[in-house]
Amino acid sequence: MTDGLHRATRDKRDQPADGFEFLDHPGDLKLRAWGDDLEGLFASAAEGMMAFLFGSGVVDLEPFGTETIEIAAGDREALLVDWLSELLYRAMSEYHAYTEFQMHELTETKLKATAAAAVAQAVEDIKAVTHHELSIRACEDRWEATVVFDT
Repeated sequence: MTDGLHRATRDKRDQPADGFEFLDHPGDLKLRAWGDDLEGLFASAAEGMMAFLFGSGVVDLEPFGTETIEIAAGDREALLVDWLSELLYRAMSEYHAYTEFQMHELTETKLKATAAAAVAQAVEDIKAVTHHELSIRACEDRWEATVVFDT
């Protein structure tokens, strides 16, 4: 098990009750995220990716400010991939960890959100957010998504 994944999954108390979990996947990272609504789902998916990249202590980092992120895509699944890809790009190129996601607009094809940014060095690497096994679905009382990351 890699260090970041170990840190992010070593204790179930580290994971939010309404959030995410890492699933077994040969060779890559597979994440299941959930939320009461689509806004919560997109935030939980981002929280899970940040927990893998920076370890479970990412939630304790002191933000220096917030950043606005606007994404447009062809459909809801592509929007989730593009959202996570934008966060991944910013995290790796600017050495920022993102927390406290606030969705201001979320439609089938557009997202506008703010995220708190903190200076941080990643402990793990994600090469890309993939469309492989990607799904977003409404369940009985919540929304769920499955995302596979190329590591």
